Amino acid sequence: MEAIVIEGLTKKYKKNVALDNINLTVGQGEIFGFIGPNGAGKSTTIKCLLDFIKPTKGIAEIYGLDAQKDSESLKRIIGYVPSDVHYYNNVTVEEILKMTGKFHGIHNLKEMMAYYVERFELEPKKKMKELSLGNRKKVAIVNSLIFDPEVLILDEPTSGLDPLMQHRLFEELSYHHDEGTTIFLSTHNLHEVESFCTRTAFIRSGKILSVEEMETGHTPAKVVKLTGAALQVEALQAKGYRVLSRTDTDVSLLYQDSVKQLLTDLSFLEIDDVEIRNQNLEEKFLSLYDGGELHE
Repeated sequence: MEAIVIEGLTKKYKKNVALDNINLTVGQGEIFGFIGPNGAGKSTTIKCLLDFIKPTKGIAEIYGLDAQKDSESLKRIIGYVPSDVHYYNNVTVEEILKMTGKFHGIHNLKEMMAYYVERFELEPKKKMKELSLGNRKKVAIVNSLIFDPEVLILDEPTSGLDPLMQHRLFEELSYHHDEGTTIFLSTHNLHEVESFCTRTAFIRSGKILSVEEMETGHTPAKVVKLTGAALQVEALQAKGYRVLSRTDTDVSLLYQDSVKQLLTDLSFLEIDDVEIRNQNLEEKFLSLYDGGELHE
């Protein structure tokens, strides 16, 4: 079953196109990463899913419910952490969590509050205006987890958190994932995506560039570093290899095909040394955002 379905989603502001006919599906129980540079359309997509803004056209559904028409029902099953946390200044941490508990009908609210307050080192009697950026983010995290949501939508959840709190956040996310929660993670942190997500969508200028598998078993592109006195790689470029960097004696290439074909192609070159390794997510990110997509 698909937890999230986005079809032809478009959002225009006069002449500016924030989302340009994007299509995505997120499976039930999946941990889905969503990455791209500032202004790429990540937060706009999330705001359409949460009915904070209306799309110009297209479909956004969560568990078969329309994000706009069924917004009230969806708010009972979605936990949300915004990139920038804003609550009323004079409301205390305790009051916010109690309001969430009442809205979701949490029967063991006192027990859950005690657990999360200790887990994330919050001071329940403090007002929001007295909290640092990191502590406000922790309140939003606890507020999203405390009612055991079916779907978690996280927009830069680790910004403002110290390493210990980041670690505890991902421990909690792993627990909720094991319990069946679907997680949609929008972030700039490539390490988070690479180590935590099952699939990841890359977005730029309101368009989905690629959706990549993160799980073990997926075959990533290869980074091939060649060393030699007179390397002629034009023939390789014609076959789809992309030059990442070049010096007088070294060339780094990006390639996606079988290792057998790679070795065949390299056999025609005069090479002193060769290094072949899998492309990491940072290199994938740069291949998409710094000069276009890899040709296969």
